[in-house]
Amino acid sequence: MSLNTTIPSGAEKGFLSDSVRRNGPFRPFTSDPGWNEAWWWLGIPAITAILLALTGMLAPHFYGEWILPEGYGALEVSHFFIPFAGMIIAIRLLFRPFVRQRKLIFAFVCLGAICCLYIAGEEHSWGQHFFKWDTPEYWAEINRQQETNLHNTLHHFDKKPRLLLEMGVLIGGLIIPVLAQFRRRTRRNRWSLFFPADAMVPTALCALFFKAVDKVLNTFHVAAVVPRPSEAIEFFLYLFILFYLIVFTRRIKELEQEKQAG
Repeated sequence: MSLNTTIPSGAEKGFLSDSVRRNGPFRPFTSDPGWNEAWWWLGIPAITAILLALTGMLAPHFYGEWILPEGYGALEVSHFFIPFAGMIIAIRLLFRPFVRQRKLIFAFVCLGAICCLYIAGEEHSWGQHFFKWDTPEYWAEINRQQETNLHNTLHHFDKKPRLLLEMGVLIGGLIIPVLAQFRRRTRRNRWSLFFPADAMVPTALCALFFKAVDKVLNTFHVAAVVPRPSEAIEFFLYLFILFYLIVFTRRIKELEQEKQAG
């Protein structure tokens, strides 16, 4: 897997991928994370996955007491703060003139901000897990867990959005990076701005690992590696979104620098 270790001098010919630029030749982004930044794009997901698995298997009581509980468990809290951080990054992008001048990029970033807001809000029932208010009686009747959220009312607000996210992580976090190793044009076309960087692979692998292991063990009626593995899966799905927005912001900055230089 080719990951940048240094930022080249810019001698490579071509233009960076930009939604308003139809004709190439295009060159890959040099701001994508390389091995010199592996501490976050590799270290954070890998260490977290190992700690979750070891704690779940060796200290299940601790896992259930401090990792899972609604409102204050480590995973549950991360399910709010990770997408909330992603929302802040997306909102900041919306104020950049470069983004506002490009309708497609602007719409894409708006969608990212809305998705992060929805995830952060829904994961903590829009503040109910923090502030402990009572669910209105009429809403408790239609909500499976008697909470003030949407995802426990209809599958359209829960299962389907999650399935789309899982497919996006599979395609963007694994298939595209693998394809890029065999087809250089994958990182050198008009749409490559939107393609996840190779550095997203570890986070995608962690999400899909817990997903696959859960499915396999369920098939053979074997206990999961961690209790309620869906919570661990969600952690890595949301981390993937956050890392994606960090890389996307760096690419936008690189495009801005190219525009100023050219």
